[in-house]
Amino acid sequence: MSAPKSLARPLAARVAGLPELAAPPRENPPLPPQVIAAAEDALARGETHYTDRPGIPEFRAWVAAHLLDRWGVRVDPSEVTITCGSTEARYVAMTLLAEPGSAVLCPGDSSRIEGALQLLGARVVDSIQADVGLLYITPAVYRETALEVLRRAEETDWWIVWDLSFERLDDFHPAQNEALAKRVVTINSLSDRLAGWRLGWMAGSEAALRLRAGKQAITICTTAVSQWAGLEFAGMGDA
Repeated sequence: MSAPKSLARPLAARVAGLPELAAPPRENPPLPPQVIAAAEDALARGETHYTDRPGIPEFRAWVAAHLLDRWGVRVDPSEVTITCGSTEARYVAMTLLAEPGSAVLCPGDSSRIEGALQLLGARVVDSIQADVGLLYITPAVYRETALEVLRRAEETDWWIVWDLSFERLDDFHPAQNEALAKRVVTINSLSDRLAGWRLGWMAGSEAALRLRAGKQAITICTTAVSQWAGLEFAGMGDA
């Protein structure tokens, strides 16, 4: 059965406007032997089936503990959803938290969210506008600029997506501000160190369960083997 024309034509136009995807890097860091052993152990235990759809409890607990230990941000493991890398996490966050036709404020590099917003029919802006409903920001944004837009976020009902993946980390996190914490979604992944294992996460905010439901509508779960291997890597203190 073909899609209704009223839906197919606008979607086709948005798909046609998608930017070209960059090729993945050809060289990746070698996997630590402990990670390979953890994957082998998971296979030997029979961890080859569908796992808990939000992610295995042990890995979700590590994400919550990592946010608390690293930034003092308190997130319950039930507010953590393991994703197929940070790409899926960004896609879910953009499509569920941004409204079609609205503006997403991005004071830094917007290349990682442009595809999702193109499909949604939303747009990226680099200055505050009346129809902004979502702020996408990373640690790479100049700190004074970040603080300025976050102060504005306190006066609005913007959702805030704080994307830590592939970025240099410091001690700052917008959810350290209690006035913002309930609207901050943290995205991160192990993709830069465990390339190809497709292991990322979304954590926190009042939208946590809605984001989880959106992710579950797209894919079933990140593979159990990847999660157990990632948990071993995280326990090595390199995450």
